[in-house]
Amino acid sequence: MEEYSEKQLAILKVAERLFADQGFHGTSVRDIAQEADVNIAMISYYFGSKDKLLETIFRYRMEASRKFINELLENNTLEPLEKINSLIDRFINKMLGEQYFQCIMSREQLNSQASPVRDLIWELKGEMLGLMQPIVTQAQEAGIFYKDVDVEMLMTTLFGTIHQVIPAQHILKKSAPATVTNDDEFREYVKTRVSTHLKKLFKAILTHEF
Repeated sequence: MEEYSEKQLAILKVAERLFADQGFHGTSVRDIAQEADVNIAMISYYFGSKDKLLETIFRYRMEASRKFINELLENNTLEPLEKINSLIDRFINKMLGEQYFQCIMSREQLNSQASPVRDLIWELKGEMLGLMQPIVTQAQEAGIFYKDVDVEMLMTTLFGTIHQVIPAQHILKKSAPATVTNDDEFREYVKTRVSTHLKKLFKAILTHEF
């Protein structure tokens, strides 16, 4: 995994927030430099261009997930369904904890203007699918998972559900129990609620245990 300096990470986080709030095309390198309290030359030195800066944000956010899934694949102590559940919790924590990044993902996929990372988005999603596929396939071959499973739709369900939850949190707050009294408790409530729902759904699809 590539290592970044504190200054590079500070620039990446400022750029991520501005790209989420203003869009890639609506954010200038000057905007990023001012917010990060650095000069434009430093951004050019570290990243080369605004396009490369956005690509770096994507690679930085996805590297940890790639490492996690590879380690999960190599783990021989977990049952297949436990691996799937770990995957579900990983992406819930990641996506709800990186809402600026998820906003950029959604915006760039729907943006009609040319984007330097649109192909990268689909490349990374394809990679995530390719990493999950062996978990399901190996369990199918062992007779643990049902044969007729659409893994692409499973991943779409996973990402789509969490993507929908992010902007719908103000609605979910209305149904939160009275014991949830602050933002931290609400975040944990949402994570638990989404996790429970997805794990029940995936178990039903993968094992036909309804």
